[in-house]
Amino acid sequence: MGQICAPRMPPDVSGPGSVPYDNFRPTEESQPNNQTTDVYYETPLDSEYPCALQSPSPELERSKTPPPVPERKKRTSLVPPTSPQLEENKVKEQLQANCNVLLLNLGKLVDISGTANSVKPTVCCRCSAALSKVNPGLENQTWCCAFCGCENTMPAGAHIENFTEDQICLSDPLPGRTPDDDSILIFCVDISGSMSVTSEIESEQNLNGNHALYITRMEALKAGLLQSLDYLYNQHPKKRVVLITFSDQVMIYGDGTSPPHILDDTELLDPDYLRSCGETQPMPHTLEETLTALKSRIGSLYEMGATALGPAALVSIAMAAQKPGSKVIICTDGRANTYLGNLDDIAEEHAYQSSRLFYSNLANLALQHSVVVSVLTIERTDCRLHELGQLADKTGGKVNIVHPLNLAQEFQSILEEEINATDVKVRVYLPSYMYFVFEGHSMPVLERAIGSTTPDTVLSLEFDIHSTLIQDALRHSQLPVQVQLTFCRQDGRRGHRILTQRRPVTNDCLAALEALNMSVLQIHSAQISAHLAMEGRVEEATKVALALKGLIAQIMKHEKYEASNDVYEEWENTMSPIYEDLQVYGNSIKRQREQGNTHVPAVKGFTDEMANMMFHLKQAKNKVMKKLKHQAQ
Repeated sequence: MGQICAPRMPPDVSGPGSVPYDNFRPTEESQPNNQTTDVYYETPLDSEYPCALQSPSPELERSKTPPPVPERKKRTSLVPPTSPQLEENKVKEQLQANCNVLLLNLGKLVDISGTANSVKPTVCCRCSAALSKVNPGLENQTWCCAFCGCENTMPAGAHIENFTEDQICLSDPLPGRTPDDDSILIFCVDISGSMSVTSEIESEQNLNGNHALYITRMEALKAGLLQSLDYLYNQHPKKRVVLITFSDQVMIYGDGTSPPHILDDTELLDPDYLRSCGETQPMPHTLEETLTALKSRIGSLYEMGATALGPAALVSIAMAAQKPGSKVIICTDGRANTYLGNLDDIAEEHAYQSSRLFYSNLANLALQHSVVVSVLTIERTDCRLHELGQLADKTGGKVNIVHPLNLAQEFQSILEEEINATDVKVRVYLPSYMYFVFEGHSMPVLERAIGSTTPDTVLSLEFDIHSTLIQDALRHSQLPVQVQLTFCRQDGRRGHRILTQRRPVTNDCLAALEALNMSVLQIHSAQISAHLAMEGRVEEATKVALALKGLIAQIMKHEKYEASNDVYEEWENTMSPIYEDLQVYGNSIKRQREQGNTHVPAVKGFTDEMANMMFHLKQAKNKVMKKLKHQAQ
């Protein structure tokens, strides 16, 4: 059984640190239908007492230190003595990074098909943490919250033993709802003048012998759209598909059976009008009724004008918001260059920040309505993917730079991604003397709106113990952790899942290294370094990434992982060039600041290729790591 790590200060260490978690699974009796919970911790094994570790490094420690917490009144606590040999081992084998990591496989946690409902959750009146059998019972009529210490009244006739470690509540299906997918798919595509640029067809795709053939971006786009319609017609004929194009106008073709709604001139300047226009569009018919009409509309497209991407994205997301779980696929080959969401004229800082805020707010609108937005750009173009990609990053969609001839393949990859839950929210509780690292606050509770999930959606979180509250943590032999998930299934049923466990802790570095899960750390290293980099904290991202890389190298020295050397080398070969690019970019930013150029945001210098790589890292999972390997080659 895995353990948490509470830091204590060895005499030769200058700052607090912490250690890891192992697989967090409920006991067999609490697992419905023998399902695993797919929540993982990095933590060492076989220690019965909480203890402390050294700081990974002063620089890294300062980078993740939260705002100071008021000191509490000192209390006497007994800390188990450590042997001289153990102290010597800690000096010799200091962990390279904080490895208190929680990995949530959200896509599997929301999959509760065929499970029976548990007892209705009972929550703390102060912090809303749920009662489970890990809570101490004060008397038959009261229970004490394991997270905030508040005393609560026990529900009539209830007993703590009835509240298991894995609680599931699922409402009845909504009247009239069927498992059939009635969500909307919107293709929001660029038909501006630059779509007339040609690309040479590769020799293996050229059936015309030695004569070079060329295809325009528009021709490739149309071919990709037509292939996608055929795929959907064969696989999902009930799907509702919409076409919206943008140039210097926004053309809402809908399902293709009615004349297009044209938006231009001053209409493209008013976000409220554009949103209302999207929200009031009629519900499209199913593809089995509209295939011919949509193909005809696509066939008649031609290149023209500017790139009113911002207004088109707003209309598309507002229309998709009519049905939670809908998808919007944006495809473009250039920067948005009309007033709303302009990413072309951003030399002035206020103009740049205004456009960043526009796409951030638009992403929040999509997230609020569980709309998944994917963004595809054409290779060898500059689209300001860092700002535009927020739409996909926040909503769980895909970001990619694509060769025009590969658009059909990329469209299909997005279409095949199954959405298994919408309106997903996660809340994680730690004891009051702990906090989440890199979250911008020092609270022991984290809330995150996820929006929609697919079967392989994962989220990694890092946590630690307040240096001023270490003694409070050391008073306990085990520490509780609780994960609460709320979500909506495709049949309209609302779900609520609560997982709670207590975990022992250790300060034995050798035991920690033996217990660490290398895959969890690899995914976390990718996600957190990309998260920091995309916030403009490039130097900090590099430090954290290299520290975690060093920790994983330590793990590989353990005989347990001798058979995994090939896996580690493959991961290192994939990630090393990425981390080197981060270092190079971070050094250039540092030089600019030393020269007095401090007003330009670090992210403003991101190329589309760098932004694309960071977005992929933020969504790191096994499948994405394989794709990153391919891109790095």
